[in-house]
Amino acid sequence: MKFKELLYKIKNVQEKSGTSTPYLCGGIPRDKVLNFNKDKVSDIDITTGDESIFNLAKEVFIELSKQYSVISKAGTDGHISIYLGNTKVDFSSNFRSPTILEVLKSKEIDPTPMNQEIYSRDFTCNSLLLGFDLKTILDPTGRGLQDIKDKKIKTILKPEICFNDNKNRIIRVIYLASKLDFDVDPEIISFIKENKNLVLQVEQSYTTKLLNKAFEFNPQKSAELLRQMDLWDIIPISNMIYPFYKANVKQAQFFRNYDLDNNPTRSRRRIFSKHA
Repeated sequence: MKFKELLYKIKNVQEKSGTSTPYLCGGIPRDKVLNFNKDKVSDIDITTGDESIFNLAKEVFIELSKQYSVISKAGTDGHISIYLGNTKVDFSSNFRSPTILEVLKSKEIDPTPMNQEIYSRDFTCNSLLLGFDLKTILDPTGRGLQDIKDKKIKTILKPEICFNDNKNRIIRVIYLASKLDFDVDPEIISFIKENKNLVLQVEQSYTTKLLNKAFEFNPQKSAELLRQMDLWDIIPISNMIYPFYKANVKQAQFFRNYDLDNNPTRSRRRIFSKHA
């Protein structure tokens, strides 16, 4: 099914079910501003800004099931994904940062359901909303468009809130910066460097997967960010990353095998290659 046809079906379901207006969020609005050419969209993120997103996901699944073979899965973070062939549609988890109401109040920002969700997201470059007409772009934070044009990765809320809400976001910084060739806000780099043990709370498989992708996009930028954030002694080292790891360490002892029981801090920095 073509992208626009799928959007039409989702919009039709929304109007019939009476849920809140859906918007495209995440990568699609960002990439539109960047003028990225995409022959085919296979990863679609949708939000309504409120809990009606869950009902919309249910109704869309029912409607698509009438004509197509579709699969629905619930993510660990609460979002719902519908798979239609090679296309994945993610319906927002409706996540709210625990302190979001307090933060919005302090900033004198109207705590609408949509603002609560948008301000609870990770980075300003991912905070835009795109209407299903694929023309109307909304910038709820007032910072997303400018930061994309400036090619900057900045957190929407303070780094300590953003990364404590979701530790995976630390690895996503490196991934997005490498994928988009964006610069990373110095406040982000400083926070991660000072709190690098938060990376130990990220699933090792997730870290390895995303870092491998980052190095595929831009190995030099990925390696430099790891150096600036002082993460080389924390991350797992895959075959792909090993040459850059070797070039960035300063002491030969870093290449020795560690007693993981006696050195738990370094237990995450393992070399998954013939060099181990």
